[in-house]
Amino acid sequence: MMLTMACFHLLMAYLALRITRLALVLEKLKMVIGERDVIIISDRHQGIIRSVSEVFGSENHAHCYRHIKENFSSFLTKLNTKGRKGKENALQMLDSIAYARLDCDYEVAMDTLRTFNHDLAKWVEENNPQHWAISKFKKMRWDKMTSNLAESFNSWLRHERHHNICVFFIEHMDKLGSLLVEHKNGLVKWNGCIGPKTEEKIALNIGKGENYITYLHLGSSMKVSNGKAFLEVDLMERTCTCKAWQMSGIPCDHACAAIRRMGFDVSDYVDDWYKYNLQEKIYSGSMRTLVTHDMPMIDEDGTVRDALGHTYPFLNPPTTKRPPGRPRKRRIESQFM
Repeated sequence: MMLTMACFHLLMAYLALRITRLALVLEKLKMVIGERDVIIISDRHQGIIRSVSEVFGSENHAHCYRHIKENFSSFLTKLNTKGRKGKENALQMLDSIAYARLDCDYEVAMDTLRTFNHDLAKWVEENNPQHWAISKFKKMRWDKMTSNLAESFNSWLRHERHHNICVFFIEHMDKLGSLLVEHKNGLVKWNGCIGPKTEEKIALNIGKGENYITYLHLGSSMKVSNGKAFLEVDLMERTCTCKAWQMSGIPCDHACAAIRRMGFDVSDYVDDWYKYNLQEKIYSGSMRTLVTHDMPMIDEDGTVRDALGHTYPFLNPPTTKRPPGRPRKRRIESQFM
């Protein structure tokens, strides 16, 4: 009993140390970004939830929808709801709930799930949809619903991450430097103040809103009809009832209809982050290389020798037993990647 309690306290101390380190990293991040509003997207590990809440506030913490969907899928498997087809239908209903931009669409999707299975609807209500459903999350998250970007970064460094920390650091700097130069050179191909991908999205939204009917109101507010419902667009606040403009920073189809009705240029209403001037500023900095000519070398006998010829004893890594089974090189991929 005494040994068990000692191990428990040791484990709690280790977990507390990890949480403290995470909070310290977030505090350093906040020092770098200053007063800018930043949204953290992560899984729902309790240590992450607590640390983000303390540093940035819980309202700035978006839960990764891929992890939500995986948890929901596991809950579905336990319920064994109407076989494989029933599981697929339930997952589609969860997508409708998560991606609904209007509160009314969210409620319709919830009612559909509740009719399908009351326990599933209860699961959604108990798992904080205000942190992952678009219609409930109040902050701007640039249409990013998952932390897949971090997974892409891990994949980008899939070979380098198996090297020792010193080699990894140098390789990462070289790879990142090449990527930044590539992006900077890509700015030359821009034809206007916004990039080609953003131009494609705007052209698509303009095409969708071409036949929308707009009604002028006093001030900056306008009413837009898409044939199904009336939505409000505020050009001064850069908002739309559908929330697509707020989420992405790119005018939605309703906003494009309102902007063109007023005779304005849609590209002027795109957030500055997408524009050439700010992109140029992002890549205007310099990145110093890390030279290794004076780095200590290790002789064949294990002796560490510095650039001046001084020698130092080499500390060998601890002897460890090889764990059973074949070593895993690749992580188990999510079914919802």
